[in-house]
Amino acid sequence: MIQALKDSKQYDNTIIVFTSDNGGLLRDAANNGPLRDGKQSVYEGGLKVPTAMVWKDVIAAGSTSDYKALSMDLYPTLVEAAGLRTTHPIEGKSFLLLLKGEEDMQDTDRPLFFSRREGGTRYGGLTIQAVQLNNWKLLQNDPFAPQELYNLEDDPLEENNLIKEKPEKYKELNALLMKHLQEAGKVPWQAEK
Repeated sequence: MIQALKDSKQYDNTIIVFTSDNGGLLRDAANNGPLRDGKQSVYEGGLKVPTAMVWKDVIAAGSTSDYKALSMDLYPTLVEAAGLRTTHPIEGKSFLLLLKGEEDMQDTDRPLFFSRREGGTRYGGLTIQAVQLNNWKLLQNDPFAPQELYNLEDDPLEENNLIKEKPEKYKELNALLMKHLQEAGKVPWQAEK
């Protein structure tokens, strides 16, 4: 692909993004490293994926960042990079300044939401979901299991559930998650039959 862009003289004016929408599927022998679980879960192995971007003379070769972007952040980033503006509200946030090396973005007050709703007989339309705020993450990886609370800075492999030890943090994150699920529930998720 890169050679084709170079051959067609489009490489200098192209942003290449290589990423995934979820971690690898374990039953297909995917390797998500030490992260817990994989695709179809809201543990880090199902959510956290690396992203590589190339933009000649803009993104410094070999540069890295620990910034946590959502896939929905790609759209506003690419729109801004193209010198355009969106004409409607969107939930994603551009991280163009980070790509240009002009700002070290942190987003410490931005909650990140993850939810998965499935039809069929396994979940019957129920959800699995998670919210992450800073290094804290509240999740429910099975609609029939209790919620779990992790401090990802101290416990990146999600092994020590702190929900009983940190009731105030649980309440804070649960309130954010419930509000998000109420808003998301307004959007039809499956066609009526």
